[in-house]
Amino acid sequence: MKRIINTIALCLALAASVQAQNDKWFDKNGKILPQYLDEETGLLADEFLPDAHEFTSMEEALAVPERVIKLNLSNQDLTEFPPEVFMFPNIQVLDLQQNRITEIPSRISELPTLQYLTLNSNEISTVAPEIGALKNLLMLDLEQNKIVSLPDEISGLENLLDLVLGENVLERLPQQISGMSRLSNLAVAKNHLKALPSDIGYLMELQSIDISDNEIAELPSSMGQLQALMIFDAHNNRIATLPDEICKLSQLPYLNLSNNGIKALPKGFGKMGFLQMLDLSKNNIQTLPSSIGEMKMMQDFNVSQNKLTAVPKTIVNWTFVSNISIAGNKISKLPEFGMMQNLRELYIDSNEISTLPKSISQLVSLEKFSAGSNKIEVLPADFGRLENLQSLNLSGNSIGDLPKSMQRMQQLQELNISRNALTDFPPYFSGNEALSVLDLSDNKFSEDKRNSLRSTYPKAKL
Repeated sequence: MKRIINTIALCLALAASVQAQNDKWFDKNGKILPQYLDEETGLLADEFLPDAHEFTSMEEALAVPERVIKLNLSNQDLTEFPPEVFMFPNIQVLDLQQNRITEIPSRISELPTLQYLTLNSNEISTVAPEIGALKNLLMLDLEQNKIVSLPDEISGLENLLDLVLGENVLERLPQQISGMSRLSNLAVAKNHLKALPSDIGYLMELQSIDISDNEIAELPSSMGQLQALMIFDAHNNRIATLPDEICKLSQLPYLNLSNNGIKALPKGFGKMGFLQMLDLSKNNIQTLPSSIGEMKMMQDFNVSQNKLTAVPKTIVNWTFVSNISIAGNKISKLPEFGMMQNLRELYIDSNEISTLPKSISQLVSLEKFSAGSNKIEVLPADFGRLENLQSLNLSGNSIGDLPKSMQRMQQLQELNISRNALTDFPPYFSGNEALSVLDLSDNKFSEDKRNSLRSTYPKAKL
């Protein structure tokens, strides 16, 4: 009896505490006051939602069911969708992540006020068709579950903004998904998708799409209609060709197509003039269209590990670029980089380059330069103008001498010039306290010179 009395007292105390916090939103009948309502939905307006009390236990919530707007039952070892939730007429935010729930029940339609539903990291394999009845739902997070397919009725979520389905076992998306006209974010990474719905282009408000780590072989031509798109991530798929229509994404800033099987780019690829980050690494691209130089907003460009033999001269137009990686190709000659005054990182490793362009010494903002595993024999005389370099990799070349101008590189923290043809190494780096990594191994130093270098550079790898 004493335990029962204590439990009742605790519930009354919880109810009193919650009521004090939430009273300002409600009238005496448990209805949200008009001044706090969104005129369109009739629910607590977004501007007030962050301040609403978040219930973290079912006992606390059941004490005042009509006042429950936000309920967080995450990480509570639940094995089913809690039926008590259907007793909360005003619930707008429900967080059930990190449990062991196996299905979304048909009763989900009894939560018409729900706006945010988080069910990631569960064991869900079944999503009831009735989920399409949640006309007020804005965010649905089902990441890290066991979902094989979605019901066609999901297209009824006409106000949904964010759909997160990553790390499931989806093999297809319903064609009807194109009916979610307000969708802004679609995240379906790490599934088993073979294709995208052909009408995906009808999602005119889509700003971000992540289809990475799937088995997609081609992109629908309708993607060219996604004029609001800001982020498109399709890395690690099986895409071999790109539709010409992708060039219509003229306002797209971020595009990741790395680790696919792309052999060529559309001729009009340069029309994507707003691109700032472009990752084409780990493909089979043999040539880049000259139109790529029209991407004058480019900041981060990665085309490493392809089959390129040259880089278009037109990239000198990229005056804002800060990072370029063309490593792992078959390039023998570099364009003149001198106009790229904002370039901070340049990676040209594992190519067939024998000569660096003289203008490379004009890259005064360069902080990291990696040119390992090429055929370079001589560095430009004024190479030392790169005074802001912090990391320099020249390993695996045929360099026999270093220009005296390199004594100006007193910001260097890492210098790797191993596997070259050096017979001498200058002493002027010994005063550089910032230099923490110096690799001089596998050169042609005599034993006397090696001993001398050990004395001058005791931490060097020889």
